[in-house]
Amino acid sequence: MGEIKIALKKEIKTEGDQLVLEILQCRNITYKFKSPDHLPDLYVKLYVVNIATQKRIIKKKTRVCRHDREPSFNETFRFCMNPAGHSLQLFLVSNAGKFVKKTLIGEAYVWLDKVDLRKRVVSWHKLLASTAQIHS
Repeated sequence: MGEIKIALKKEIKTEGDQLVLEILQCRNITYKFKSPDHLPDLYVKLYVVNIATQKRIIKKKTRVCRHDREPSFNETFRFCMNPAGHSLQLFLVSNAGKFVKKTLIGEAYVWLDKVDLRKRVVSWHKLLASTAQIHS
């Protein structure tokens, strides 16, 4: 369904650990829109999930990139938390309008225990077709 580029790192502050997540951009979106020349309004919805309980503990979303099949978001989110034992769920969503159902384009998962967060790590993640429901 395409790819999403993110950057991750952990900062150690006097008040505790901080996870820094940058949502950078998407590319190669293969979703079949209404017409081949349709330019969608896209945004990323993200959740931080506690792996042990499978509970979504933090919910955020990017701004909407209007009329763009390969959007650049360049947004940074900071979470006061220890990233160990957590994962990220990233959903690329098409915003069709205020009274129209939003369309889930694809999703990616990142297990934070598998990423070396001592330095900034930039990587592309495949967006997979999804059966999940997205709620605004």
